[in-house]
Formats: sequence, C-alpha cells, structure tokens
Amino acid sequence: MQNKNTFKCVGIDLGTSTIKTSFGSTRYRFPSVIGEPNPAGFVSVTRDKSWINNLVIEIDGEEWYVGSLASTQSILKIPLAREGKVKSAREAKIAILSALGIIASEEKRERFIIGTGVPVATSNREMKELGKAIIGKHSFIIKNDATGEKKKLKLNIVAGQVLPEPYGCYYYVLKSRGIRKAFDSVIIDIGFGTTDILSIHRGAIIRPASGSTSEAIDTIAEKIAMFLEEKTGHIIKPETLAMALEKGTKISIGGVTYDVRDQLDAVGKFVAESIIDTLDRLIRNLPPQASVKYYILTGGGVYILGKYIRTFLIEKEYASKDRVLIPDDPVMANAIGFELVAQHYATKIAKQIT
Repeated sequence: MQNKNTFKCVGIDLGTSTIKTSFGSTRYRFPSVIGEPNPAGFVSVTRDKSWINNLVIEIDGEEWYVGSLASTQSILKIPLAREGKVKSAREAKIAILSALGIIASEEKRERFIIGTGVPVATSNREMKELGKAIIGKHSFIIKNDATGEKKKLKLNIVAGQVLPEPYGCYYYVLKSRGIRKAFDSVIIDIGFGTTDILSIHRGAIIRPASGSTSEAIDTIAEKIAMFLEEKTGHIIKPETLAMALEKGTKISIGGVTYDVRDQLDAVGKFVAESIIDTLDRLIRNLPPQASVKYYILTGGGVYILGKYIRTFLIEKEYASKDRVLIPDDPVMANAIGFELVAQHYATKIAKQIT
C-alpha cells in the first residue's frame, strides 16, 4: 500500500525577502534572489562552507548563484518578487528547485509533493503559470561554491499547490489547534519589503478583501538607519539593521552601543497605523455575512512590528486580546503550513492510486 510517506512533502514560502523551506525537522531560509555567476570566478571567499550560503544551480544549460551567494557576489542580482508579487515563473522555478536540491538525494529519482506560497499581489493566472512550471520531472545540478561539492539530481514533482503566502500560516494555525471547521480570519504577514493581508471566509480566499502595502520592516529599518548614520557617520544597511532589531533595540556600531527604543516606538507606531489603515480599507470588501474570528500575525516582521499592530487591533476594537494570534514560529509558519498542505494532497493521491 502506498501512502504519503512515499513522497517527500515540502512547504516553500517564496517571500519578497527570503525563501523559507520546511521538510519535517529540517527548516532553512535564504535571500529571495538569484544572480549571474561572478565573472572573476572567486571561490571560497568565506569561511562559511554551508550549502545554504554557497548555493549554485545548473539548470537548462545555465548557471545561477542562489540566495546569500547571489546577494554577496553577483553583479547582476534578480529579486524573485517585487512590489508584492512573483516576478516570473521561470525564476521562481529556479529558486524552488534550488531549495529542493538541498534535501534531495542523488541516489534515485525522488517524488515530491510541494505546497508553495507566493506574495498576495500575485494573480491567479500567475500562480497557475508557476504551478505548471514546477510540476513534472526535473534534472539539474546544485553545487557548493565554497567546497566544490556537487549533487546531480533527478526529481519528479507530482503535485504542487500554489497559494498566497499567508494561507500557509492560516492552515498551520488550523491544524496545530486541532480545528476541523474553517473559520473566518484575516492574516497579516509582515515582511521586509511588503506587508501582505489575506482575508478568508468559510475557508475560501476573498481576493477583493486581500492585498498588500509597501509599509513594512524596511520602512522602519531605513528611518532608523538614517538616524544612526547621522549620529555615527557610518553607513548602515537597512537589511542588516532589521536583523539586529529582531533581537532588541541596542545596536552596536564601531564599538559603541546605541539604544534606538524611542525611535523604534515612534516609527513602529506610525507604520503599524498605516498597515491598519490598509487593513480597514480591504476588509470593507468582505461579504456582509462574514464574521472575523481571528486576526493572525505572521512573518519575520512580527518580532519588530507585532506588538504595535496587536495594540492597534485591540484599541480600535477589531478584536479582543484572545482573538489576535501569533504562531509559535512566525518566520517559518507559512512554510510549515504549506508542508501540511502538501501532506494533505499526498494522502489524497495515495488513496487514488491504491
């Protein structure tokens, strides 16, 4: 008898800043960017020898740097998502196969079922195009640029559901709480470049009540970076600052520590209120019979913006305290949810072929 364990069920969250992958106890993420190989041919420029930070893929006669390697070494960098949507199915496919390559085996042609999340502004047509691009048999090579190690891979993606990213978190919350009946919910996914808002009514995605805003973590990071640059004379990268802010408000620059708590409070409240304004505009498009049970906050930005958005939701009476939920792992929640979606499809497919 064949069951879901015959397949590798994987969840992938194809975000505007990072790609997150969940496969059992294995979870990893890398920057959502690919790039051309460095023409100078530098190898082993870092002490970090991990696959995730030295990933190269050879596919369809072309070689691409992926993730961290592309961010640090590629002259031509191609972001996989812009303005809250996937840029192209071809480039998204490269990233997805790269992510799968890390857990794939060279020994046999493995069968995968994947659930993939894309930014909310990605249209249904674009999601269908991506689904068609990834389904089927694929042959490619991934290489560790630091060690020279290669994996020649042949894999078969037998099914791949593509949905808006926050749906993964919704499904994760549903399953982790043992809830069998779909509930009306609004998921606010706070990223680096955009904040996505997804509205769900009776288990169905309501497109007119869903959307995105450019107000996100980069808005905060850029404003605080400007403050620190004026104070220190150092150039501060917003991406690096955002990572530091996830851990706290004390930032070390040139051996001196600065506490940016006051600046974060001021900017955080402003950005959170702007996101709530977008939310208010969108949920006016929910069906009259809809009754939002939960507001769910997810994404890496929860660690910085979550408390401000939660406060506004409660103060403006969108929800009571117990109706604003944050999953255990907001960074990986979408990917974990899509892994559960893949497992659901694996069970259905197994029943069909037994």
